[in-house]
This record gives sequence, C-alpha cells and structure tokens, in this order.
Amino acid sequence: MIDASLLLILPLALAAFFLKGIATFGAGVVLVPLGALLIGTKEVVLLIAILDLISNAFLYRPRKKHFRDPFLIAMTVFMVIGVLTGALILKHLQASQFDIMFAMILIPLGIWMMVTTLFNIPVQQRGQAPTASSKLDRSISLVSGCMGGVLGLTGPVLAWYLSRRYSKQVFRDMMIPLLLVSACARILLYSATGVFDSNIFPVVLVSLPGLVIGIWLGNRLFFRVQQKWFDRIVGGLITVSGIKLLSR
Repeated sequence: MIDASLLLILPLALAAFFLKGIATFGAGVVLVPLGALLIGTKEVVLLIAILDLISNAFLYRPRKKHFRDPFLIAMTVFMVIGVLTGALILKHLQASQFDIMFAMILIPLGIWMMVTTLFNIPVQQRGQAPTASSKLDRSISLVSGCMGGVLGLTGPVLAWYLSRRYSKQVFRDMMIPLLLVSACARILLYSATGVFDSNIFPVVLVSLPGLVIGIWLGNRLFFRVQQKWFDRIVGGLITVSGIKLLSR
C-alpha cells in the first residue's frame, strides 16, 4: 500500500512537468524542494532523475543525424564528463559549498534574459543548429553536467546559453538529447555507487499520470507561445533556480 500522503506527489508532478513541457527544463525547480518535504531529499533526487529520463524520452524526437552530429556528440561527451566530475566533487565536498556560487551566476543570468525581451536588446536567434561545437559550447556543457552531478540542476546554464543563440524549436532539439543523456548518466551513477533504492518505484508510479498529463499540456502550449514569452519563461525559471539554491 502507498501512503496516502504520497498522493500529493501527483499534483506536484503535474505542475512540474507542465512547466517542463513549456520550457523544456525546470521540473526539478518545483518537484525537488516540495517533494523533499514528502519523501526526503535523497528519495526526491532519485525520483527526479527517473522522471527526467521518462519525460525527456517523451519529448525526444529521434533523428538519425543526432547519432552522427558532431555538435551533439561533443556536447554529449562533455555533459557526461561533467556529471561524473560533479559526482566526484560531491563525494569529497558538501553541495552547500557550491550553492551560493551557482546562485550568484543563475540569478543575474535569468534576470538579464527577461530584461532583454522587454527592451529589444539584440539577441542572436538562429533557426538552424551548428555543424560543430566550439570550445565555449563544450565548456557550457561540461559546467551544466557538473551542476547536474552536484546539485541535480543540469538545465539552467545550458538553457540560458542555447536560448540566447537559437530559436525555441532548435533550442529544444538540442536540449532534449543532452538532458536525456544527463538523466541516463545520473541514474547509472546512482546505481554504480549504491545510492539507487528500488523503494522509489512506487513513488514513480504515483507520479507518472501527473508527468504524462503535464508534459502533454505543456508541450501543446510550447508550440503556441511566442518566442519573447518563451524567453521570459526560461529566464524566470533560471532565476528561480538560483533563488532555490540560496534557500537550501
């Protein structure tokens, strides 16, 4: 039997993944702090990793070019290296030591992103993905993976970086494969280090209806929202991610 209080995970999952359906990332901003109150911090970290894997698979549009795309291949490699690095850092240092540092990066980035939509500051918005990654691309992927390994927040920095350069559809086409890889790497890492606990599966089952409905509704809205409002939503999520770190 599932504890009745765990049923509160269902509306939380719906809200979290509705947000992800719109913005492509950010479910953890809602689910992690509130879910931790219901099931515990360790358990919610495992939960969001599994739900991230499912939701990214749901949103992923398989394309043959993804498996031979130099840009995505390089970004994926550096994402995995970042996740592993973050896990090693977490093993030897407390995550709280990084909270303030990352918060001081995310809050101004998110605010700046929202401001640019108000004053029409020129932003590069390409409608086509690059053919190869730059050193800066790979560095951002490495940092994002590291943040995922340490704090469970893979999306914010990567979202800010890619959304400044590409239209929302190209942004999603690049973000989802990278977030999918990050979720896989986190789950494999948790399994290899003995952190994974099969007792989380009943909670995953409770969360699934909320995830499916939330992703479906949010994804429909994604195709209707204007680019400037999409940028504001992403910027707001990045800002909230930073504030969340300060309040941990």
